[in-house]
Amino acid sequence: MNGRLKSVFITAGAFVSFNVGAGFASGNELLQFFGSWGDNVVVSLLAGLIVTVIYCVCLYYVGQSVKFEKAIDTYTFFGGKYLGKFFQVFVAILTAATAMLMFSGAGSILKQQFGVPQWMGALILGVLAVVVVIGGLKTVQNVLGGAGIVILLYVLIFGVISIFNPGSSIDQAVGVTQMVNDGKIWQANMFTLFPLSLIPELADLNSPILDGILYGTLCITTGFPFYLSLGQRSKRKGEAFGSAIFSALAFFACVTLVLVLVMMNFNAVIDPATDMMFPFPAVAAVHSIWPAGSWTYVIIIFMGVFTTYTGFLWSINHMFFEKKENSGGSKIFVVVLTIFGILLGSVLPFSQLVNILQPISGIVGVIMIITIVVKTIKIYIERKNNKVSEVSEGV
Repeated sequence: MNGRLKSVFITAGAFVSFNVGAGFASGNELLQFFGSWGDNVVVSLLAGLIVTVIYCVCLYYVGQSVKFEKAIDTYTFFGGKYLGKFFQVFVAILTAATAMLMFSGAGSILKQQFGVPQWMGALILGVLAVVVVIGGLKTVQNVLGGAGIVILLYVLIFGVISIFNPGSSIDQAVGVTQMVNDGKIWQANMFTLFPLSLIPELADLNSPILDGILYGTLCITTGFPFYLSLGQRSKRKGEAFGSAIFSALAFFACVTLVLVLVMMNFNAVIDPATDMMFPFPAVAAVHSIWPAGSWTYVIIIFMGVFTTYTGFLWSINHMFFEKKENSGGSKIFVVVLTIFGILLGSVLPFSQLVNILQPISGIVGVIMIITIVVKTIKIYIERKNNKVSEVSEGV
């Protein structure tokens, strides 16, 4: 494979892996942001894709073009002195909080499938992530890149099978809307969160386009430093643009295929004992298609959780120990943070965490994207003007 093309695939794979996580691969998160809108699901998906393309292009371009002395400088570079400091603090807090979601998801999925204690899944996740992160950025990028390609291929296979499977039908998707109306499936709505919830009328302003935008932006808050590092993989600007567009398309291909899988097999994702949705609806959907092999999707979800937490752990460690990742203090920090995550995340309710954390992340992500786009345009114009000046002087 051509070296440049290989770099594009690995970069896109790493992006997919970083963003898959427990909420995504489970189908839970996607139902809340997209599937809950019924007939408007396509509009919501397009809104999310457009936003993701925009910030991938900006961050990969800046990552390839600008060399930062320290990763911490990137926040003030885009947001200025005060807003940049807010971004830095918020990203650190939210990344740590979202990491708890990964432990909760890892524990829940192994408990649902294999009946093991919830703490066991969280422990396995923590040990694997610590080993990879201590290996350094190159190890993290390569592991995430390879895992992302595997996840994409897997959901592609089962998404296509759902389309042709006799037991699957798009008519089953009607049940999603009914479950939302009955309050059995949450719909992502930033207006229901404090302090916006103090104005009840705002909740009615929620829309499929807004949820699509929020889903696109929520990924940027926790992944901001990592995406810049992905842009640094590109040797040329054209490669950075190609990697950015392919990253966004590959990720939303996964989003769409998991949604197809869950919504076309929705009858199977309702637990008859409780009349509620299983915490991991995508696993139940795969089980209805391939009962003997549903455990394979559990492995895929766990892989997604592992790669996402690994990216988060690298980001947090990079904030505090940039260029000192091999120091004893850095390794102790990684281990202590992971132990804390195992203890706390293994007992937290998964679905409620998705509903609370993701919209908050999306709100701040909207602000971040605006500042990133404005700064990227300024950089592009300045560089273009400098080239024109150099040409004029040469003439």
